[in-house]
Amino acid sequence: MADYIFKIKKGEIEVEISSDDPKFIEDELAKWRQDILRMQQGEN
Repeated sequence: MADYIFKIKKGEIEVEISSDDPKFIEDELAKWRQDILRMQQGEN
């Protein structure tokens, strides 16, 4: 079993990511954060 498991769900879209590599998880979370910030800026 992976050390890190993250699930994000919004409406019909659900994303799950799991890994034992903390650097990979850190990079993926940074990408998600940037995408969320871009989406919020587009809504304003």
